[in-house]
Amino acid sequence: MGNTKEQILEVLRQEREPMSIGEIGQKVGVSWATAKTNILELSQEGELRIKKFGKNWIIWLDPESAIKGSCAEYRV
Repeated sequence: MGNTKEQILEVLRQEREPMSIGEIGQKVGVSWATAKTNILELSQEGELRIKKFGKNWIIWLDPESAIKGSCAEYRV
């Protein structure tokens, strides 16, 4: 697994809540496109979950958590 993928997983573990691709990219220090590519690969590998809502994507680690309509709903 590449360093960027490991960093993405670590960010999600530390935050313990779903995040957007932009938030993850900013915390890891990579562009949105790089973050999205690595997140999609991790999703295909079954390492995380991803769901698109309109123009936004939310990403989380817990496969048992219920999907909500937006990132903000998880933060309530």
